[in-house]
Amino acid sequence: MQLTGNSQIRTIVTLQFGVALMIGLALLFFGKTYAYSGFIGGLIAAAANGFFALKSFTRYRAQDPQKIAGRMFGAEIQKLIITGLMFGLTIVTISPLSIGALLGCYLFVQVAVPLIVLVIEDRQHS
Repeated sequence: MQLTGNSQIRTIVTLQFGVALMIGLALLFFGKTYAYSGFIGGLIAAAANGFFALKSFTRYRAQDPQKIAGRMFGAEIQKLIITGLMFGLTIVTISPLSIGALLGCYLFVQVAVPLIVLVIEDRQHS
Protein backbone atom coordinates (compact mmCIF):
# COMPACT_ATOMS: atom_id res chain seq x y z
CA MET A 1 0.00 0.00 0.00
CA GLN A 2 2.05 2.92 -1.30
CA LEU A 3 0.59 6.12 0.06
CA THR A 4 1.73 9.47 -1.23
CA GLY A 5 0.29 12.95 -1.53
CA ASN A 6 -3.45 13.27 -1.84
CA SER A 7 -3.88 9.50 -1.80
CA GLN A 8 -2.36 9.33 1.67
CA ILE A 9 -4.47 12.21 2.95
CA ARG A 10 -7.65 10.67 1.54
CA THR A 11 -6.73 7.32 3.11
CA ILE A 12 -6.10 8.84 6.53
CA VAL A 13 -9.37 10.80 6.58
CA THR A 14 -11.35 7.78 5.34
CA LEU A 15 -9.75 5.57 7.98
CA GLN A 16 -10.59 8.16 10.63
CA PHE A 17 -14.28 8.03 9.70
CA GLY A 18 -14.13 4.23 9.76
CA VAL A 19 -12.40 4.13 13.14
CA ALA A 20 -14.97 6.57 14.55
CA LEU A 21 -17.73 4.18 13.47
CA MET A 22 -15.92 1.14 14.89
CA ILE A 23 -15.30 2.90 18.21
CA GLY A 24 -18.97 3.84 18.43
CA LEU A 25 -19.97 0.24 17.81
CA ALA A 26 -17.40 -1.09 20.29
CA LEU A 27 -18.58 1.33 22.99
CA LEU A 28 -22.13 -0.04 22.69
CA PHE A 29 -20.87 -2.70 25.08
CA PHE A 30 -20.67 -0.01 27.78
CA GLY A 31 -23.96 1.68 26.92
CA LYS A 32 -25.62 3.93 24.36
CA THR A 33 -24.38 7.16 25.93
CA TYR A 34 -20.75 6.06 25.67
CA ALA A 35 -21.31 4.77 22.15
CA TYR A 36 -22.77 7.91 20.64
CA SER A 37 -20.46 10.17 22.66
CA GLY A 38 -17.42 8.30 21.37
CA PHE A 39 -18.79 8.18 17.85
CA ILE A 40 -19.40 11.93 17.85
CA GLY A 41 -15.90 12.58 19.22
CA GLY A 42 -14.40 10.48 16.43
CA LEU A 43 -16.58 12.19 13.83
CA ILE A 44 -15.44 15.61 15.04
CA ALA A 45 -11.80 14.59 14.56
CA ALA A 46 -12.40 13.08 11.12
CA ALA A 47 -14.59 15.92 9.87
CA ALA A 48 -12.16 18.59 11.06
CA ASN A 49 -9.25 16.79 9.39
CA GLY A 50 -11.27 16.35 6.23
CA PHE A 51 -11.97 20.08 6.21
CA PHE A 52 -8.28 20.83 6.71
CA ALA A 53 -7.29 18.49 3.89
CA LEU A 54 -9.88 19.98 1.56
CA LYS A 55 -8.77 23.55 2.28
CA SER A 56 -5.04 22.78 2.19
CA PHE A 57 -4.59 20.36 -0.67
CA THR A 58 -7.15 21.26 -3.32
CA ARG A 59 -5.59 22.99 -6.29
CA TYR A 60 -2.21 22.20 -4.76
CA ARG A 61 0.74 23.79 -6.55
CA ALA A 62 4.21 23.71 -5.06
CA GLN A 63 5.34 26.84 -6.86
CA ASP A 64 5.27 29.33 -4.00
CA PRO A 65 6.10 27.85 -0.58
CA GLN A 66 4.96 30.99 1.25
CA LYS A 67 1.47 30.78 -0.24
CA ILE A 68 1.24 27.09 0.57
CA ALA A 69 2.37 27.67 4.16
CA GLY A 70 -0.08 30.54 4.51
CA ARG A 71 -2.95 28.48 3.15
CA MET A 72 -2.11 25.60 5.49
CA PHE A 73 -1.81 27.93 8.48
CA GLY A 74 -5.18 29.51 7.65
CA ALA A 75 -6.77 26.08 7.19
CA GLU A 76 -5.40 24.94 10.56
CA ILE A 77 -6.83 28.01 12.32
CA GLN A 78 -10.19 27.41 10.64
CA LYS A 79 -10.02 23.73 11.62
CA LEU A 80 -9.42 24.64 15.26
CA ILE A 81 -12.36 27.07 15.24
CA ILE A 82 -14.64 24.51 13.61
CA THR A 83 -13.51 21.85 16.08
CA GLY A 84 -14.27 24.14 19.01
CA LEU A 85 -17.69 24.99 17.56
CA MET A 86 -18.51 21.32 17.01
CA PHE A 87 -17.49 20.45 20.57
CA GLY A 88 -19.46 23.39 21.96
CA LEU A 89 -22.54 22.52 19.94
CA THR A 90 -22.28 18.88 20.99
CA ILE A 91 -21.93 19.71 24.67
CA VAL A 92 -24.81 22.19 24.62
CA THR A 93 -27.28 20.16 22.56
CA ILE A 94 -26.70 16.50 23.42
CA SER A 95 -27.76 15.16 26.76
CA PRO A 96 -26.79 12.83 28.35
CA LEU A 97 -23.21 12.97 27.12
CA SER A 98 -20.04 11.26 28.26
CA ILE A 99 -17.34 13.93 28.06
CA GLY A 100 -14.66 11.29 28.68
CA ALA A 101 -15.80 9.16 25.75
CA LEU A 102 -16.22 12.24 23.55
CA LEU A 103 -12.72 13.59 24.19
CA GLY A 104 -11.03 10.19 24.44
CA CYS A 105 -12.32 9.04 21.08
CA TYR A 106 -11.51 12.40 19.53
CA LEU A 107 -7.90 12.05 20.65
CA PHE A 108 -7.72 8.39 19.64
CA VAL A 109 -8.97 9.06 16.11
CA GLN A 110 -6.80 12.16 15.83
CA VAL A 111 -3.58 10.34 16.75
CA ALA A 112 -3.98 6.61 16.11
CA VAL A 113 -4.89 6.55 12.42
CA PRO A 114 -1.95 8.64 11.13
CA LEU A 115 0.39 6.55 13.30
CA ILE A 116 -1.02 3.33 11.86
CA VAL A 117 -0.51 4.61 8.32
CA LEU A 118 3.09 5.56 9.15
CA VAL A 119 3.76 2.10 10.59
CA ILE A 120 2.31 0.46 7.47
CA GLU A 121 4.47 2.65 5.23
CA ASP A 122 7.56 1.95 7.33
CA ARG A 123 7.02 -1.80 7.10
CA GLN A 124 6.66 -1.59 3.35
CA HIS A 125 9.94 0.27 2.99
CA SER A 126 11.91 -2.16 5.15
